[in-house]
Amino acid sequence: MMAPAIRYEEARSRLDAAVGQIACHEVISCDDALGRVAFEDVRSPFNLPETSNAAVDGYAVSSSYLAAHPSHLFTLAGTARAGHPYDKPLSDGQALRIFTGAVMPEGADCVMMQEYCQIEDGAVRFPSTMAAGKNSRPAGENLTKDEVILHKGEMIGSAQIGQLAAAGLTNIAVMRPLRVGIISTGDELAKAGTLKKSGQIYDSNRPMIAALIKEQGHEIIDGGIIQDNRDALAEAYADLCGRCDMVISSGGASQGDEDHTQSALQDIGAKQLFWRVAIKPGRPVAAAIKADTPLFCLPGNPVAVFVCFHLFVSPTLSKLSCNVFKPLTSLRIKAGFSVKKPENERAEFRRVKLALTNEGETVMLPHGRKGAGVLSSLTGADGLAELAYELGEVPEGQKLPFIML
Repeated sequence: MMAPAIRYEEARSRLDAAVGQIACHEVISCDDALGRVAFEDVRSPFNLPETSNAAVDGYAVSSSYLAAHPSHLFTLAGTARAGHPYDKPLSDGQALRIFTGAVMPEGADCVMMQEYCQIEDGAVRFPSTMAAGKNSRPAGENLTKDEVILHKGEMIGSAQIGQLAAAGLTNIAVMRPLRVGIISTGDELAKAGTLKKSGQIYDSNRPMIAALIKEQGHEIIDGGIIQDNRDALAEAYADLCGRCDMVISSGGASQGDEDHTQSALQDIGAKQLFWRVAIKPGRPVAAAIKADTPLFCLPGNPVAVFVCFHLFVSPTLSKLSCNVFKPLTSLRIKAGFSVKKPENERAEFRRVKLALTNEGETVMLPHGRKGAGVLSSLTGADGLAELAYELGEVPEGQKLPFIML
């Protein structure tokens, strides 16, 4: 009996409940941390900057004394430059020549830009009063002591590496890359670069899945192409489960005579989480778990593989790495098309490109040929337009979730 299709929100909820973080990390140099995932919160050991400093080249002065003596001719106590602070307090009636980045001296709380000041015989006169803090960066403007620099589960980019360096940190604890086993199933498949037989096609799913996993910084264990044989598939699943943190197969997820994924998963004692989700493309997608290892059975059509990877596999990789089942990044953008779909049957995910109208408004336009097997429709697509389960008719101009890829 065919399993009923569930809504994809329910499928993701089941995954979130079943999958836990793999508590395995390593400490590496911050210089080598690009693209890695923080294992724990990282906090600033001190204020950044540690002291108040000048935001412009000019003259530092006490705002309260200037307000009480607006026409006063201030004597110059000295000069402060970045890295060379003036280490004495200013007396009443004194000002300090100061350059951008220099530490603000005791007794001064604002800086007048040099082009507005009048210099008279080694003294300075100010054209107006100033508020406290004017043209001065306060201590902790960037980060205060113990403020989180990097959150657990956050991917480390170039800006994060710069911030870690500014805080004086040299090493960081990161999640180790996950080991993901991948296989393709089907007698009709041949590996690119080999001589294919009549009726065969070259396997595109396994290389594409491998690339998607590598984009997230994880490692591949390639199980190759498995023929349409239940015992062979069960053996492949069992072998990869013993060596990997996650296993992904593509093909054989439907309910035909040559589709063995669900039977093979039963044979190795995996617990089914779901099979068949009310989405288009990708309805035959399935997920299971054996011990702590999640297994995904993705459809054979490459567009369905791509969509299902982003909907289900990618958030699960995040949960394994950092215990956060991250939602898809989406924006609401107007549809530059109209469409009808069966209401309350399936949620649809359509390949789209972004374009500007003559009025300068961003809209989504359909991209590529239709069909879950049309791999070329993915190349050049900016993302997916989500047509929710409940929607029937979508008029042009209606805002829809746009999922960035």
